[in-house]
Amino acid sequence: MIKAVIFDFDGVIVDSEPLHLRAFQKTVETLGLKLSPTDYYSRYLACDDKTFFRKFLEDNGQQGTEGDVARLVEEKGVCFEEMIGESIRIFPGVVEFLEAIRSKFHMAIGSGALTEEINLILKRKGLSEFFGFVIGADDTENPKPSPEVYLKCLERLRRDYESTVEAAQCVVFEDSPHGVLAAKRAGMKCIGITNSCSSGELKLADRVTESFFEVIDDFPEVF
Repeated sequence: MIKAVIFDFDGVIVDSEPLHLRAFQKTVETLGLKLSPTDYYSRYLACDDKTFFRKFLEDNGQQGTEGDVARLVEEKGVCFEEMIGESIRIFPGVVEFLEAIRSKFHMAIGSGALTEEINLILKRKGLSEFFGFVIGADDTENPKPSPEVYLKCLERLRRDYESTVEAAQCVVFEDSPHGVLAAKRAGMKCIGITNSCSSGELKLADRVTESFFEVIDDFPEVF
């Protein structure tokens, strides 16, 4: 029996990946470096900000200190916050799906984005009421594909709602291969949604779909 539904945020709830890409691009340009969309989506999609800058600097032959990474994360955060004022699209079917399941399951967000950024967008889009809690990059040490973020969600579900909730009773919605792998490593079921990657790249998910509209009618019976 499914008891909880956990959503990744960027690329699942909101179409914010293009804004993250632009904020990263603007930040690395101050270092005289370039970040292509192809590299971002193929190499860095599931990275939190710290991991992105560590990997990006290494990939470009630069050794950044923890201080350098912290400064870049701060600069990127400022850029992203400025861009949030622009129109951020909620993916089709999201609101309808949330409305359909809100009284049936515990709902939460487990993301590699910063909690403050997530809560800000949720508030601006009127979605905060749907989610019991948010676990973000600042709540974890290890980024996806580590299962840490989803295991922390499980801990919170047990603490706040039902102490007997098991990992296998949780369904995760993810848009990246690393995210799918994180959910599966946590022992959870996973639905991959092709907002950012192809169905082939999400093949480890229990089910792959193009839209929340496709799963409203048979969720969670599909499991």
